[in-house]
Amino acid sequence: MAVQRYGFIFKAPGMDFMTHNGQLESDRFAATLCGVADVEQAVMVALELLTRHVELIELCGAFSADEVAQIRLALGDKIPLGAVQYSAEDRQRLQSVAS
Repeated sequence: MAVQRYGFIFKAPGMDFMTHNGQLESDRFAATLCGVADVEQAVMVALELLTRHVELIELCGAFSADEVAQIRLALGDKIPLGAVQYSAEDRQRLQSVAS
């Protein structure tokens, strides 16, 4: 069966999950998007998404490997957790944009 309930968490300065969130829905699919400022908020959002019966969560590329591991640990492997990854070349481009 295809995924029907999906969560995406992105991390950026100034984001707060209480106000920076939204839902996209069709008759067969629902996506919940949440912005967070740090990994602590991301853990809270991920646990909340579990209560909404989300079937998988993806994280934006701003999360470090350690932060992904921290969120995974909090979820207790109850659902799949993916993370966007960038090639070394793209990471270099991102750093030049952020400078």
